[in-house]
Amino acid sequence: MNRHYAMLRLVGLFLLMYISLRAESAIPPQVETRGIPVFPAELAAKIKPYLNIRTVQFQDWQLSGTNITVLVALRPEKGQVNQLHVFNKPRGKPRQITFGKNPVRKAIINPLNDRSIIFLRDEGGSERYQIFHYDLATGKTIRITDGKNRHTGVHWSSKGDQIAYFSPKRNGRDNDLYISRLNQTGSEKLLLKLNGGGWKIEDWSSDGRMLLIMEYISINESRIHIVDTQSGEMSPLTPKLKVPVSYQNARFDPNLRAVYFTSDDGFDFQRLTRLDLSSGEYRYYLAQSKWDVESFELSPDGESLAVVINERAVSKLRFLNVNSGAEILESRSPSGVISTLKWGAKNKIMYGFSSALSPGQVVYHDLGSDEKLYWMKTDLSGIKPDHLSIPVREEMRSADGSKLDAWIYRPGQIVNGRFLATTPIRPFPVVILFHGGPESQFRPRFMGKYNYLISEEKIVMICPNVRGSRGYGKKYLKADNGREREKVLFDIERIYNAIAADSSLDQGRIAVMGGSYGGFMSLHSMVKLNNFLKCGVDVVGISNFVTFLENTSDYRRDLRRAEYGDERIPEMRKFLEELSPLTHVDKITRPLLIVQGANDPRVPASESEQIEKALRKRKIETWYLLAKDEGHGFRKQANREFQFLTTVQFLRKHLLNKE
Repeated sequence: MNRHYAMLRLVGLFLLMYISLRAESAIPPQVETRGIPVFPAELAAKIKPYLNIRTVQFQDWQLSGTNITVLVALRPEKGQVNQLHVFNKPRGKPRQITFGKNPVRKAIINPLNDRSIIFLRDEGGSERYQIFHYDLATGKTIRITDGKNRHTGVHWSSKGDQIAYFSPKRNGRDNDLYISRLNQTGSEKLLLKLNGGGWKIEDWSSDGRMLLIMEYISINESRIHIVDTQSGEMSPLTPKLKVPVSYQNARFDPNLRAVYFTSDDGFDFQRLTRLDLSSGEYRYYLAQSKWDVESFELSPDGESLAVVINERAVSKLRFLNVNSGAEILESRSPSGVISTLKWGAKNKIMYGFSSALSPGQVVYHDLGSDEKLYWMKTDLSGIKPDHLSIPVREEMRSADGSKLDAWIYRPGQIVNGRFLATTPIRPFPVVILFHGGPESQFRPRFMGKYNYLISEEKIVMICPNVRGSRGYGKKYLKADNGREREKVLFDIERIYNAIAADSSLDQGRIAVMGGSYGGFMSLHSMVKLNNFLKCGVDVVGISNFVTFLENTSDYRRDLRRAEYGDERIPEMRKFLEELSPLTHVDKITRPLLIVQGANDPRVPASESEQIEKALRKRKIETWYLLAKDEGHGFRKQANREFQFLTTVQFLRKHLLNKE
């Protein structure tokens, strides 16, 4: 009897394990697939630890006397999307304060009340963001905006009694400026009607009377304006010049003596500038730097500047004296990327930091004592940190003489603090991962789920910054605008030649992958280098520039025309059609995986549907994955897991020849 019972129990345990493993690979309820086979349950279990990492994203903090409130976004342990958490001591356990099926985006603490928080949230990836207020004392959340239109750029007033934001609710195209008082229902006021969709609030003056807003025309051209918060009158702070100039990161001096901003006026890179509001004189900081100042923040007393320089894609944090321009301190950190600088007092600052070995940290720095503390780090306990890859940056020169670089992640192991790349018995397969934008930049961040491909499947990942990427000066940034975009083929060919010349890499096993503009780059590569590739992965990518421009959201259309060209002009329309992968779909003979969110307001789902239809018509193996509750990229954990499981299985079959 006992033996029979033991056998039944053993069978039951195996059955439970089987059911559990099968659940890992189940198709999420909002996901639709075509041409995707059933996955082995064992593969899902093997990948799971790499997908379970919950990245910490620093949002804001406030120092009130001896009390510190730190705000981060983090996916709850058993949750699907990022939610807000607070904590108040180093390495303290964060407390979740928001809940729901959709993720929280930007969040800011009231400058005078650390119990009051505003944040953004949308539905199903639609990017129709709503503004919410959370009261930390009562735990109550209230939606401030109308629940249907898009709202962006939210900013607290210096007194914490008002917020300002943009919305295209007037006509669906132009982002008008609104102002609202939190303690007054129905207090929303249209402060200023604006033209265009590219507006951003940079700062609110300490006396509450003025807003600094930035008018984004293109990645190469923007302007800064001052808006009177009472009358709504707008005055230009920076002139409109014959040559386009990019202005970024504008801040008021706390005493309203000056405005600080970065600009490439007369320079190839973004340079930190101070404009004296009385004399009109300009002053430049770090004049010898040959890299972009990507962000900065003034200390509350206006005496110090925290400046982040993007040096070869690595963040360098430096502290300057405002009056002398002399460097107070250079903060030394591992190679990585700094985000969200926030002062708490005249000599205390926090920021987010990510690197190849850590997806998210919250760093506290006391300039007075030069003490640096890591208040919070992302937990990596589910994987082997010593098997993570530390990338190497390599420079190349294309056939037309243009330089590019790439970050290369190889399989290997960290021994005594040094990364030792594995010597392959057989040359490694390669995935070329293109970034989006196109004006983004690949930087030495944590590779997240892709660490599985590197560590477990022994795939080398090459992440290039082709022409048009930011961080290398405005000439390089403009090098793919309009008709110049066809020259990006030189960069793609150069990457392939670098692979062919490296004996540790298998030029017969190359795949391309990318999202958004990176999806176009993958499709473009498959058209131009079809015979040299094994397969491709297109995530929310552009397949036809003309239909993309005609169907993207109204508030984005003119901004994208400035980058890609205006499809309404016959000559440009013809060029864009010729450049589009859909026009040359007959040249694609390799398998393709297509991933798309149904609610994407940027690259409509029709872009994926039309390339899928064209490939299936020609009987090319095509895997198609559509999430009905996602937009421009997947944010829900179940969908993200299934997407990556699909990607791994696709690469195992078509790149690695593993059935």
